Amino acid sequence: MKTAMHFRSERFWHRAMQGTGATLLALLAVAAWAEERSSVIAYVKAGAEGPEIWRVQVDGTGDRRLGPGSEPSWSPDGRRLAVSRTVEGNTDIYLLNAEDGSGAERLTTHPAADRGPAWSPDGSMIAFNSDRSGSEQVWRSNAQAGTWGYNLSQLTQDNPQGRVNNFISWSPDGRWLAFEADRDRDDPEIYLANAVDGSNQQRLTFTRALDEVPAWSPDSARILFSSDMHGEPLSRDYDIYIMQADGTEQRRLTFTEGAASYPSMSADGGLIAYSYSEPGTEASSIMLMDADGGNPRALIADGGMPRFSPF
Repeated sequence: MKTAMHFRSERFWHRAMQGTGATLLALLAVAAWAEERSSVIAYVKAGAEGPEIWRVQVDGTGDRRLGPGSEPSWSPDGRRLAVSRTVEGNTDIYLLNAEDGSGAERLTTHPAADRGPAWSPDGSMIAFNSDRSGSEQVWRSNAQAGTWGYNLSQLTQDNPQGRVNNFISWSPDGRWLAFEADRDRDDPEIYLANAVDGSNQQRLTFTRALDEVPAWSPDSARILFSSDMHGEPLSRDYDIYIMQADGTEQRRLTFTEGAASYPSMSADGGLIAYSYSEPGTEASSIMLMDADGGNPRALIADGGMPRFSPF
């Protein structure tokens, strides 16, 4: 922008432009790249041979297939997706190009099932759930081997009941992992754990309902989740809720007769995408609503597990 604050004369402006033309062009290209991805949602669609990763603009345009896989998680630069993919009967975490699905790279190589990746906000690590230790637990790996290898770490521990810990979401400030865990009955609750070593685990919900699939707000202050707490026990009539990161101030955002689940908030905090299934059906669509729960509208007729790009 040409202002007196930055340039004292037209001559100075002209010379500056000549000297930095290549840099300005590069910056414009980066800005255009970021703008293109600022309203993209990765999601999952049922394919003839299993689940597939797709992507679509928030206005419904540009809908296209990226390849086989499920449970997409964006890298913080928006260039790659971590997904769970089953090949020859074995499920592992793969990394692929978020633009066209090319360059798939296998991250985990264990006979057990590795699922539900969650990329760290600095791009260096990926958390996931795996039953390689005997039951579904939260694990963490470096995204690249580097000098110290993948540094694979188990962050939650097995117990005699073989309880499940899954559906992981990494806080944007890098400090916490939110996840779903079934530890005392047969109804999952939302928990937090320190993202470094799994310590300081905290239970955030205390209902006799199914509290599931947590997702962070971009400021790390709130957590979205899905629950059937408003209906009869185990009704599976889910709605989207939001709460503070300490579990307080829980508020219901959707009022559906079916199942609203897998919430994801846009990087600017203005929109929430979620899956919705009509009562008595398994097929899901993708919905959008304002962050306060208002103005719900359909985006994709056949899809689920939506995840907003990081900007």
